[in-house]
Amino acid sequence: MVEIGRVQLEGKTMSLKKRLFDFFSSSGRCRVVALAMSDALCLLIVGSAFVWCYYLLGFGQYKLSIYWRLWPIFPLYIGLNAVCRLYHGNWMYPAMPLPPVEEFRRLFASSVFSHLSLMSFLGFTRHNLEYSWLIIGLTGIFTGLFSQSFRNLIRLLIFKAAIFQIPVILVGDGNAARRIESILGCNPYIGLNVRAKLGEHELRNILPLAKKFDIKIMLACQNERLFRAQLRDFATWFNYIEYLPRVEIFPVFGAHAVAIGQVGGLEMVNQLRMKALRWEKDLLDAIVSAILFILALPIMILISFLVKLTSKGPILYKAKRLGKNGKEIEIYKFRSMYADAEQRLEAILKKEPELKKEYEANFKLKKDPRITPLGRLLRKTSLDELPQFINVFKMEMALVGPRPIVKDEIKHYGENYSVFSSMRPGITGLWQCSGRSDTSYAERVAFDVYYVLNWSPWMDVWILIKTFFSVLTLKGAC
Repeated sequence: MVEIGRVQLEGKTMSLKKRLFDFFSSSGRCRVVALAMSDALCLLIVGSAFVWCYYLLGFGQYKLSIYWRLWPIFPLYIGLNAVCRLYHGNWMYPAMPLPPVEEFRRLFASSVFSHLSLMSFLGFTRHNLEYSWLIIGLTGIFTGLFSQSFRNLIRLLIFKAAIFQIPVILVGDGNAARRIESILGCNPYIGLNVRAKLGEHELRNILPLAKKFDIKIMLACQNERLFRAQLRDFATWFNYIEYLPRVEIFPVFGAHAVAIGQVGGLEMVNQLRMKALRWEKDLLDAIVSAILFILALPIMILISFLVKLTSKGPILYKAKRLGKNGKEIEIYKFRSMYADAEQRLEAILKKEPELKKEYEANFKLKKDPRITPLGRLLRKTSLDELPQFINVFKMEMALVGPRPIVKDEIKHYGENYSVFSSMRPGITGLWQCSGRSDTSYAERVAFDVYYVLNWSPWMDVWILIKTFFSVLTLKGAC
């Protein structure tokens, strides 16, 4: 009996160890820890940078060491992020990450609120004179602005290492299933790994396969009839069921579930129709454009001299594009092509049929003979677009918006053109910060339509930050 008891005790110990190992080795929980560490690292680096800058500039008589006493800001910030559902991966958190713009908005709000709470506590306990409120305030703002960038770096690293990816089962045969599988295979942001994929004719194998691999998340791309028929069976095992039946683009930012009686559905918010938000966009364009124009003015003067010295022709190039509601406008750029650019293009398109196909498909060439050496540099760094601030001041363009296109491109937008043209084109936009010339033309159209349908002031701020990093890394540059 004693031996049996010892064996039973050892069995329970091993079972407990296995449960603890399974708990801490879960890909979802490890991903949560990685994201939380990323948030803490961002807060530490930003806060330390402001403390040191404040000290080196000689402001105030604050001791650097006393700022370590503010360590409770770390659990407060991470705890608020958890409350705001900014971590995902297991039963304590959502299965899917928030849309990138919504994640950015909540990270900013969480950081600012946690630092305001800290300032309130210091004031209440009368310790506020020991610390610089400027440092605490700026740390809260800039941590909120850059936390997602830190997260994206961590996401990229763990994606490349093929770790902490959350297993899912994908069900469906149509375009939606194929599109989702393609996105998950190359998108480090989402963090889902398709462990098993089944067609709609294999529905009886879904639950056995999910139980075998202990998969608790299902991506259902079935038609509504088949999904409804199996929903009760799915509910016996899966913790999360994501229903994604179609690939059509529709407003999702700000959308939420609603119910009228027992009838459920979605409320989709058309933020573009709200006057207050449109005024907010115009104000943001005016203020940020003025600041950036003043900062960029010395660079623009230097580029003007270089353009004039390196090739014949005017400094600025005026290009006809379509503005809001299809109205034709002239946008300004630094000239990046030779004066006889059109003749050079015609000559090379006649000689090279393959290049002609490329130009007809994308309205550009990867190795364009019309571009000057300086122009190639300007395009690679996007500095050729700096004069478009003039178009923003003339209210013909926005700082952020869909791409300005020519008349010949309307056919590629089809029935989406009326939606696309309802906003002023932008100097930068969702396409420009999502791969730029690395994307296909169909993807460019999809990015533009998605932007217009899901626009918000927060999306504009998010795109501006992404554009900064895209230009800095020359990602997808022309």
